[in-house]
Formats: sequence, C-alpha cells, structure tokens
Amino acid sequence: MKAVLGKKISIACMAVLFSVTAKAQGAQPPIELTLEKAIEIALSENPSVKIAVWEIPKVDYAKKSAWYGLIPSLEATGQYSKYLTPQKMSLAGMLVESPTDFNATATLQLSLPLFVPALWRSIQMTEIDMQLAVEKAYASKITLRNDVTKAYYGVLLAQDSYKALQDGYSLAEEVYTQAKKRFDLGLSAEYDMVSAEVQMKNLQPNLLEVENGVERAKLYLKVLMGVNASVPLIIKGNLSDYEKDITPPTSQSGATPSLKETKGNTDLKQLDIQKQLLQKSLQLQQTQRMPTLAAFGQYSYAGTGNNAGASFMNPEVFLPATQSWFSQGLLVGLQLNIPLTGIFTNTFKEKQTAIQIRQIDIQRDYLEKNIDLQIRTAVDNMNKAAKQADAAKKNKQLAQKGYEIASKRYENGAGTVLELQNASLALTQSQLTYNQSIESYLSSKSDLDKILGVNPEL
Repeated sequence: MKAVLGKKISIACMAVLFSVTAKAQGAQPPIELTLEKAIEIALSENPSVKIAVWEIPKVDYAKKSAWYGLIPSLEATGQYSKYLTPQKMSLAGMLVESPTDFNATATLQLSLPLFVPALWRSIQMTEIDMQLAVEKAYASKITLRNDVTKAYYGVLLAQDSYKALQDGYSLAEEVYTQAKKRFDLGLSAEYDMVSAEVQMKNLQPNLLEVENGVERAKLYLKVLMGVNASVPLIIKGNLSDYEKDITPPTSQSGATPSLKETKGNTDLKQLDIQKQLLQKSLQLQQTQRMPTLAAFGQYSYAGTGNNAGASFMNPEVFLPATQSWFSQGLLVGLQLNIPLTGIFTNTFKEKQTAIQIRQIDIQRDYLEKNIDLQIRTAVDNMNKAAKQADAAKKNKQLAQKGYEIASKRYENGAGTVLELQNASLALTQSQLTYNQSIESYLSSKSDLDKILGVNPEL
C-alpha cells in the first residue's frame, strides 16, 4: 500500500511539474516597445507591406521575360506516321498499292527579330512598371509608418488619461476623507460628505472605460505591427516626454512648408509614373502600324519507306527508289510584315489613351491642390496644438496651486467642499487637456511628414 501510495504521489508531482513547465513554455514574453521598435517590427511583419514588397520581384520577372523576346528563338518539330493498311491510289484506271508504310518529317527553325518596335516599347513599359512597384512599396511603408506612429501616440494618450483619472480619483478620495473626518467631528454638514462620496464614485465608470480604451489602443497597435493579439505590450514613458519636440512647423521666414522642400508626395509620384506608362502605351499602339523585320533559318527533312530497319538518323536505308524516298534542305531568309488592316482600330485606341493622359494631368492638378490644403490644415493643427499645450501646461500648474489652496482652506474651515471639488476636477481636466494637446500635435506632425514624404529611415 505504501509503495502504491508513493507511486501515485510521484505521478501527481510529475503531472503538476509538467503542467507548470508547459504553461511557462507557452506563455509569451511581453514586448517592451519604443516608437522606433514598433515601426521596425511593423515594417518587417505587416502583411500589406510584405505584399507590396513582393510585387517588386514579380515585376522584375516580367521585365526579364520581355527581354527574352530579343533572343533568337529555336523550334524543332518532328512527326512519324505509319499506315495501318496499305496506301492505295488510282493510276490510269488501275488501283495501285504504295510500297511505303510510314512517313517521317523533321524541321528545325531559327528566328531572330531585327526590327520590332513593339518589342522595344514593351521592354520600356516593364522598366516603368518596376518604378511604379518600387514607389507603391515605398508608399505602403510611409502609410504604415504614419499609422503605427499615431497608434503608438494613441496608446500613450490612453495610458496617460488613465493615470490622470486615477490621480483624479485619488483626489476625490482625499476630498471624501476630509469631508467625512469633518462630519465625524461635527464641523461640517452631512451633505458635504455625501457630495464628496458621489463625486468619487462617479469617476469609477470613467476609469473602467479608459482602462478598456488602453487595451483597445494596444490591440490596434498589435494589428498594425502584425504581431499576435495575445502578445503583451509594455509601453513605457508618457506624452510629456515629447514636450521638447513641440516646435512651430513654419520655417524662419514664416512660410508654410511645401512639396518642393521635401522628397515629394508619393501619390503625386505614382500619378507621374502612371502618366509615363500611358505615354509608352500610346507609343506601343503607334508601333502597330509599323512594319517588322525578322531573319530566319530553316532545316527540313522528309522521308517515306517500308524498310523495317529504317531510322530517322540513318536516311540511307531509304535509298532504294522502288521502295522509299527522302528530301532535306537548308534555307535562310528575311521576313517582312507590313500591317494593312486594323489601322483605324488602332487610331481609335490611340485617341482613347491620349484622353487618359489628359485625365491624368487634370487629376494631378486637382490632387496637388488637395495636398496643399492638407499641408495647410496639418500646419494649422500643429500651431493650434502647440499653443494649447503651452496654455495647458501653465493651466495645469495653476490648477495644482488652486487645489492646494482650496485643500488648505477647507482643512482650516475657511472653504467649502464644493470649492475643493471644483479644484480637484479642474486639476484632472487640465492634465487631460495637456495630454490631448501633445498627442494632437504629434499626430498632426506625423500626418504632415506623410504628406511631404519626409521619411529618412525608409
């Protein structure tokens, strides 16, 4: 019995140990993030960026395939046929059976394009396709960088807001403690204690909502980064660390930044590349009216016979004229193709492409105006947020001082609980406004960098 009991205990211990080890191995370690690390992970793991990057080798293969059109093409064909019944023919009223029972043919043909304008235009189009693929991949990285940056700031804002509300709850709890203490000593009415307790409990739903907001903001950041939703994130720091980065977005001359001062907007670049593609497409359509010239060479062999030992590589076995024959020859030449039909159809296609080019020009002009409006809007938002951050910082200091004065007044019986409550709410609100203004400035700056194409790390 003791042996059985000891065995059961050892098995139970091993099962517990195995369970703990499995949980430890299955638990994923948290990721400590900075903004730079979040962007780095996103650029390497986000599916949209991976798809855009894979488009580059895909277009490169198409480019190489177009170049292979300039290489001489060599084709070989062969055919062997055997008569299942003797071949018969009518000759001068007599039915004659052919002595042959099989046919064999072989052809080797070499072709080399000499003047094919459409082929050259196609190669040029594939080179522009490569430029467009590279620009689209770059654009996807810029967009992702902007999204990750704003999501990262959104997490910081949620965390700072949660901390501000926690501080506000602590202030409300302190007000309630003072009000209850004064009520117990008979120095204040019961209303003061009840009012302070109501204010304290009113903050609890807000705390829960903001706490859920922190988790949602982190989940959105995980999606952009391309990491598993179950991976915990640790984002240290707060928005006040970026206060030193708040500077006026205008230059020393006071002029608003423009596209000419930066690498340029990637949407405009893509439109320019698409216009080049349409221009090459127009030239390609125009080549359909041009002649083409190619050189060719051809070797052919044909033979027939009934010799059981006949071989394709040994035509001499067919030499007996009464039973077989063969022919072979080698020729070279030039082939000129001149299109005579379809001219009007190609002309209509060229006019359609020309209209598309004009539409691209109109679209680009409209997009440039919209981008200029977006730049001005982003700059205005940055200026507004910078002023709000400066005012909120001063207001936060005043609110802190006001709360300290109100607390002393209430403690000494010179102030009311309503005065102390208003002071605590003002302090919490000033902190929330300060955090929001910094986040608004940083997000607007990220939008401006995206519009202007400022992205030195990509």
